[in-house]
Amino acid sequence: MMREITLEFKKIVGEGKALGRSEGKVVFCYGVLPEETARVNVTFEKKNFAEADLLEIIKPSPKRVAPREDHYLSCSPWQVMDYGFQCEVKKGLIEDLLYQTTKETIRLDKFYAAKEAFGYRTKIEYSFTGEPGALSFAFHKRGNYREKYLLPEGCALISPATNAAALKVLKILNDLKLSTADLKTLIIREAKNPGSRVAALYMKRQDIVLPEMNIEGLDGFLAIYSNPISSMSQVDGIVNTWGNDFVTEEILGSKFSYGFDCFFQNNIELFAEALKEIRGAAFKCGKLVDLYSGVGVIGLSLRDLADKVYAVESSSNSAKYAALNASANGASNFEMVCSLSEKTEEGLFDGTDILVL
Repeated sequence: MMREITLEFKKIVGEGKALGRSEGKVVFCYGVLPEETARVNVTFEKKNFAEADLLEIIKPSPKRVAPREDHYLSCSPWQVMDYGFQCEVKKGLIEDLLYQTTKETIRLDKFYAAKEAFGYRTKIEYSFTGEPGALSFAFHKRGNYREKYLLPEGCALISPATNAAALKVLKILNDLKLSTADLKTLIIREAKNPGSRVAALYMKRQDIVLPEMNIEGLDGFLAIYSNPISSMSQVDGIVNTWGNDFVTEEILGSKFSYGFDCFFQNNIELFAEALKEIRGAAFKCGKLVDLYSGVGVIGLSLRDLADKVYAVESSSNSAKYAALNASANGASNFEMVCSLSEKTEEGLFDGTDILVL
């Protein structure tokens, strides 16, 4: 049974939850900052801990700022935190994780802050809510799959141009009087440099007929059947396509293409900095193995340092694009292995000088 309690929260822990204590029990809640007193609604309770939803901030922190969006708890619980303090907290969380993993105190000597806190993402996934002809985009409430936040203008974490294209798609779906029983999600992938977008509409039926989906602001559109038995937006069949089914991103002078359903980093600016750090830790070698390689960005970025680069990736589409990216970047010393990284043949590691995880 749900109940309301008021307590002070002491710190932020993994995933951005605040941690406090009440009646000898640890309480976790999103949207609260350290040293804040809040009234919360306990939604889940065990012997030693409880999960809660925020109802009201009684005593706010000077580090609190107004969130940009009312659905921030679903997309970015950090929005209520001064950005400088947010970086400080995240740095501490990484150091805590390193200690939990190694049992050694490791202090980070640097932390890269993002230049842009909004509009930076390369992927957005919108679900749907509402009646046929009046559907809206929505996010599921964090920790509650049954409730949703309405997104009348999309989400500010993706670019305005992507949201504008998404709303054009939504208008077409509403003109067709499609319902939530027909549709799962709309996923848009965006390459930042030089700039391109593809959208994939995941449908619960294979017999839905869409008009020509040549949408302004999109370089491609896919109509995908996704079995309604599963809540996941998985590809169980491609019903129709218009234009491209991939985008191409340029990072540190190299171009990398990836498919609509491939993993890719969400913050290109910070990913480029990470690649520089990785390169700084690497060295000239004979053999480099890149596990969980995705479309091959890290291994290909280090291709000039190794005589031979092996990339291991379980997703067949990502493996396909890794091979294409190797060819596009003239990496004749790159070899793709489509396999679960955990089940890689031991012989592949023989003579390995650098292992990328």
